[in-house]
Order: sequence, then C-alpha cells, then structure tokens
Amino acid sequence: MRLYIPENLDIDQIVYDYPPNFKKYKHKRDKLLYVIHLINALTLYNKDLMYDDFVSISAKILQDKISNYKEYLNYLINVAKIIETDNQYFVGSKSKGFRLTEKYRCEVAIHSISDQTFHRKLKVERNNRAVSVKHLNYLTKWFDEKLEIDIDYVNKFLAEEYALKKDNKSLWQSKKVNNYGKVEVKYKRPIDQLNHAKISAEKISRKDYYLLHDDNVYRFHSNLTNMRSVIRNAVTYDGQKLISIDIKNSQPYLSTILLSRSFWIEQKNEPNAPNELSITFDEPKKSSFSSFNNINKNNYKGDGRIDERMSISHIKVHDTDSYIMLGDIDKTLMNNEFSQYINLVVSGTLYEFLEQQFSLRLGETFSNRKEVKTAVFQVLFTDNRFLGQEDAKPKKIFKEMFPNVYEVFRQIKSKDKSLLPRLLQSIESYLMINVIAKRIAIEYPDAPIYTIHDSISTTEEYVDVVEAIMTEELTKAIGHTPKLEPEVWCKSNMVKHLETLKEKAKVVA
Repeated sequence: MRLYIPENLDIDQIVYDYPPNFKKYKHKRDKLLYVIHLINALTLYNKDLMYDDFVSISAKILQDKISNYKEYLNYLINVAKIIETDNQYFVGSKSKGFRLTEKYRCEVAIHSISDQTFHRKLKVERNNRAVSVKHLNYLTKWFDEKLEIDIDYVNKFLAEEYALKKDNKSLWQSKKVNNYGKVEVKYKRPIDQLNHAKISAEKISRKDYYLLHDDNVYRFHSNLTNMRSVIRNAVTYDGQKLISIDIKNSQPYLSTILLSRSFWIEQKNEPNAPNELSITFDEPKKSSFSSFNNINKNNYKGDGRIDERMSISHIKVHDTDSYIMLGDIDKTLMNNEFSQYINLVVSGTLYEFLEQQFSLRLGETFSNRKEVKTAVFQVLFTDNRFLGQEDAKPKKIFKEMFPNVYEVFRQIKSKDKSLLPRLLQSIESYLMINVIAKRIAIEYPDAPIYTIHDSISTTEEYVDVVEAIMTEELTKAIGHTPKLEPEVWCKSNMVKHLETLKEKAKVVA
C-alpha cells in the first residue's frame, strides 16, 4: 500500500527535531504518515470533500488502524504543526475536521509502507471491499491490465491547469451551500484538485483498483466513479477509446416513477428491521440466457426467468412514519400538472424551462446549466423547512408551478430529508447495476462495461447495443423513454478544457 504525503514533508527530520513522547507505545513512522495521508486520500472516495476547508475523519476510522490515535493527532497538531483541526464534533452528524497547515499544502509524493504489521491491518479494509463486490464479477472483471491511462499526458495537463488556476480564484470550481439558513460559496482549491487527479491517475496506472458496493444506496464505486470527469478522457481500454452513455437529467427522470401508480413503497415488517423500507416494481421480466457465467444467480428462478422486480431492502429511515404509500395518492392528483412535469423531464427540456421561469420571476440570469441544475437539486433534496429561507426562491417558484409534484416530494421528505435522494440513488443503482449491466454481461459477454452511477461506458463496438438495452430497460422500469447522451472520452476534451480556462482568464484580466 502507498501513502500520499506532501512532497516537502520530511517526517524523519521532523521526528528528529521534535521527538514524540508517547505514553505506552513507541511511535511508528508509518502511522504518522497514514494520519497525514488520510487528509488527501479521503477525497478520492468523495471528491465533494474538496469543497470543505477541513476533511472530517471519524474516530472509528482512526481507532480501527491506530489504537492510540489521539497521541498521533496531538503530536501532528500541537508538536509537529503538520496538521490542524476545526475541533468541531457533533454526535451522529459530524466528525472532527482536519487539514494540512499552510506550509504543507503542496503537491504530494508517494511513500510505501514498510511496517508489515501495520500493512496487514490496512489490508483488512481492502479485503472487506473485495467481499462487497464478489457478486459483481461482471463489472469488476473489466478492471484488468487492459484498462490504461496516459499518466504522462495527465501530469502535463495538471501542471498547465494548476498554473492557470492557482492565482486566479475566478477559475476555481465553486458551489453555493446553505449553511443554517445562510448561503455561502465554497471553492475547490487548485492544489487539492491537482493532488486528487494525480493520485487517481497514479492508481489506475499501477492497476491499484478501489472497488466497493456500498450498503447505503447500493452504488458501485470504483477508480472511475470518483475521478474528475476531465481526467477520464485519458483513460482507454485495450487501446480503444471509451464512450460514456449518460441519462440526461437523471435525477428528475428517475423522480417521475414516484408519480406513477405502478410504483409503491412498502414498510418492512421484519422484526429486526422495523425502521427500514423496501421498494418493489410490479412485474418480473423474462430473459433468455445466452450466457450465465459470472452472473449473480440469486434471482434466478430455474425456469428461464430472472425476477427483475425492484427489490431494494434496508433503506434506513429515522422513523416508522417516514414512508408514503404512493399507490394511495388521490386520483385527482394524477392530472395535467404531472403530465407537464413528466413531459419536460423525458424530453430533456426541464432545465431549460425552469431557467426561463426562474429568470422571468426572479429577474436573474443563470450563467450556465450547472446553476440551473443546482436550483433543481435544491427543489429535490433540501429539507422541507428550507422553503422559508430567503435563498429558497427557486424552490418556491417550483412549488407554485408544480404544487402537486412538490407535495409528493414533500411527503417523502417529511420525516427525513435524505430519504428522497436515497430513494432515487437506490433506484438508479438497482437499474444500472442489477438490471442493465447484468443484461449486457449476459447477452454481450465480451463488451467492456464501466458503470459510473447514472451512465455506462463501453468501447465503440458496443455503444449501439448498450444504448439500446439502456433505453429498453429504463423505459420498462420508469414508464418513460429516457434521453441518453453519448460522450467520447478523448484527450481533445482536455485540450478544450484548458482553452476554456485560458479564455476565462483573459476576460477576467
């Protein structure tokens, strides 16, 4: 295992100058480096952490690896002055945050672990991840020697991008965040983006694959899912370009199923899971088996059928009342308003329509599609109580235009604001992984496939069949034909990215 440490940090010299004085156990060099490494490494699994000034690290993560982790933290914070903390901890919601001190916010270098005992302890986590994806061999098998990245090109690109961004904050990636009623703009620091991309590329180059099937919303995570999208353009399979097929407006598209009477949510009655939900579609489908190798056989019925009914269990909720029987919604709600919303979504024009409405009613012009998308996500995913905030104007306008659609979303979030996004992500995961990718693997076993949440990437040879299967299965499950967008991963996209940054820099200058 490798650790990613600031290149200007000489831990041996620091330990020599400021000897650690631990009470019971002698300090271990690799453990000191591991704590520092976590600040960079955790963003690999959630790149949105780069928006935060401090990276939250749970005590459990540390204690599982280092029993006396508090002594290591104390040394690194108060003695060596390598990291600092926000000292903010809220039971059940937030762990303490940590970041490197300003001196060490620089490009990372690679360190190998030499302590074999500690190395074995870290391997436990890797083994647990391997167990979680054991049933997904039809996805994991494509993370092999043929998956490559042009790391020299990536490093050259990153150096040029960083040079453009580092002293020009107008080029930094940003987002608006509601913090207890106050909206603030958060940025991704260019050095953090550089390190994130550098580590991501280095891991693929070494065939060091991170593969995990999470037990929260059942997403399949890999080196590709959390890689910066612009860096994926340097990735190929067996020397061939990869083409990503995305579901356009995926979250609004998936939300249309919640407006259908054929969909329902049932509370689980299992005694050991009283606060969990399961989701079910109506009908099983029949599927011919041209190949059944390496496919999870749990749903195989033995008569040529796969039971593809939606069956997601263990979606955790905070209260037994946190569910809604959508099949019982009054028939009067199934009106033209639902149809208008659905038509806008499935035609791929929802964002354009809302951009126009927001501009007319608010007198504001959105600078790009991303800002409109952020406003739509505010409608879908923020707490119902956010409606009363000054910055909830887009949410209020949506409620005025689509009051009954809004009411469905409101009811689902009435006890737990996270339930709606978790429902949509769980539906997405089930369809993309358990239905679409599995069917592709059965019918086209030689087709390389990489799922990235709401998209599937493959080589040019298989683009048409993958797109056809995605269209058929999504239409069958959701009830409406999706809008799919193919995008070729190629280095010319990286060139365009840099050209765009240069043009923006000229405008600012």
